[in-house]
Amino acid sequence: MQLFERVAGFLRSRGALARDASGAPADAELQAATAILLLEAGYGDTEYDWHEHRAIVRALEHDFGLGRGQVAELLDRASEIRPPVVTLADVTDVLRSRLAPEQRKEVVRLLWRVIRADGAVEPWEEAFADHVARAVGLAADEVRAARADA
Repeated sequence: MQLFERVAGFLRSRGALARDASGAPADAELQAATAILLLEAGYGDTEYDWHEHRAIVRALEHDFGLGRGQVAELLDRASEIRPPVVTLADVTDVLRSRLAPEQRKEVVRLLWRVIRADGAVEPWEEAFADHVARAVGLAADEVRAARADA
């Protein structure tokens, strides 16, 4: 039964970020904010490896419903404006104000998938994910659930 629940959860989350909380299609700002967070998680440890990159690409394809070319363009744009060009607070403000609570939980799930992609969780990565989760307005129990679901 656990496998069925995991598959059902995966299918429910498909396209989870394709629209904002108001129902409008996710625009470039919302997509870039999410991509920046995922890139920061990928670059958080000593090296950015292909496991992390693959987790980011899959997350953006799955949750925004983007194609490979669109994801490549989005990651290029996000790489150009990563901190220090924009601040982490700018990014989390966009997500907190434009996404519904369940969508913000999905972003934190994606963040944990990237962090765990290389098989090691560094203390800095854990602190980063917890900080982001609080900054986007998740309660402690939602943070634990998002991490466990990842």
